[in-house]
Amino acid sequence: MTYSLNLCKIARISCAVLVVSGCCLSVPLAPPVMAQALTIAQANPTRLRVAVLDFEYANTGLTYSLWGYASPAQGVSDLLTNKLVENGQYTLIERSRIAEILFEQDLGQSGRISPSTAAEVGRLLGADAVVIGSITRFNFEDNGGSVSILGIGGGGDSRGAVVELTARLVNTTTGEIMATASGSGAANRGGGRISTPFGSIGGGSRSDDEIASDAAAEAVAELAAQLTAAAPTLSTAVAAVLPTVEAIVADVAGSMVIINKGSRDGFRTGMILSVERVTREVTDPTTGEVIRTVTTPVGRIQLTEVDERSGVGTIINGAGLQIGDRAIAVE
Repeated sequence: MTYSLNLCKIARISCAVLVVSGCCLSVPLAPPVMAQALTIAQANPTRLRVAVLDFEYANTGLTYSLWGYASPAQGVSDLLTNKLVENGQYTLIERSRIAEILFEQDLGQSGRISPSTAAEVGRLLGADAVVIGSITRFNFEDNGGSVSILGIGGGGDSRGAVVELTARLVNTTTGEIMATASGSGAANRGGGRISTPFGSIGGGSRSDDEIASDAAAEAVAELAAQLTAAAPTLSTAVAAVLPTVEAIVADVAGSMVIINKGSRDGFRTGMILSVERVTREVTDPTTGEVIRTVTTPVGRIQLTEVDERSGVGTIINGAGLQIGDRAIAVE
C-alpha cells in the first residue's frame, strides 16, 4: 500500500498546517485548541492511548536547539505528539505526565530504551502503546560555488540540514512491536544571491537551528502520517490496557460515585470498576509493616465521565458504597 503526503515545513511546534489548493500556510495553534483536541480524542474510547517517549539521539558533540528545546530528542518527541493529536487517530498522553512517571520510577532516558522497558513505562501510564524512536541522521551540508553570465552572477554558499527518524509502536501488554515507521526531511538556508551590474539581489540566510527545525518538522510529518495510517488496524487488534493504580471513592450521592483518579492514570469512560472495602490488614510481626490488605467487594460502577484527575461513575450493582472505598478497574 502506498501513502502520499503533502508536506509543509514548520519552524515551531505551536503552528498547525493548513493546506489550500496545494499551498501550505502556517497557522498559530493556541494552547486551548491543543487542549480541545486532547479532550476530543479522549472522548472516543476506541482510540489507542499512546505515549511518545523521548527519541534517542546519538550526541555528535554538536548541540542544536530545535524549536527552543535543549535537546533535539525532546523537540522531535513533542512535535510528533502534537502531529498525532492533530491527525486525530490516537489519544495522546501528556508529555509532562510521562516525565513525572519516569522520574518517579527512576527510569532515565539517556540510554537505549528496549521494548520491554517501554512497555513497563506505558503500563504505568495506562497506555495501550508507546512510541520509541531514534534520530538516525542529523547532518549539515555545505554547498558552495558561483557562476557569472553576461555580468549577472549567482553566489552559492548554501547550507542544508538533513534529518532522518525511525520509530516503533510497542504494545504495552505484550511488549510486541506492532508497527514501524520512518521519516526524512531536508531544508536549506536559502543564502544564495544574484549579483548584477546594479547591485545584489537576495542573500538572506537562516540560522542552523532554523533549518534543522524545518528538516526535523518535515521528517516528523512523514513519520506521523505512517503511524496514523496504521491506527485503524491497530485499534481493533489491541485490547485496552486497564489501569494498574487503585482509585479511592471521594464522594457518593445517590447512584453517582466520584473517584480520585482520571485520564492521566488511564481511566476512561465506559470502564467497569469493582468497589471494594478494606476489611483487614495483615502486618509483618517483625517490622509492623502492612504486607497484605484483605478487601471485600461491595459493588460495581461504570464510569460515565472522566477528566484528568477524577472520574464520575454510576452504580450498576451493590449498595452502601462509602467514601474511602477502593475502586479497581476490572473491564
